[in-house]
Amino acid sequence: MKYSRLAIAALAMMALNLSSCARTEKTEETVAEIEAAQMEGRNAAKEFLTRQWKDTLELNKHLLDVRARQSKYTIDKKQKCAEAFDSAFISTMRTVDPALAKELEKHRN
Repeated sequence: MKYSRLAIAALAMMALNLSSCARTEKTEETVAEIEAAQMEGRNAAKEFLTRQWKDTLELNKHLLDVRARQSKYTIDKKQKCAEAFDSAFISTMRTVDPALAKELEKHRN
């Protein structure tokens, strides 16, 4: 599957924007909540990687859906969970599709 530069850039922006969305207020997050966020991030990446995209618009829509799933942790002031989701999402993508990971790294730098 070929990925358009726009889709890869959107993915890179999603990863880079997570740190800028952090809230200053903090709540305590349990180990179970962090592990659940990691699992959700891995599952989101797997869903993303196993789908066939009709076009770039559909791919970008799914990326926005993933971002919305992650942002619920930021909204709930659970930064560790948000970071766990993001980390699991990105590392799963790197494991499953190294070529996409290389493109992602190009756009992150």
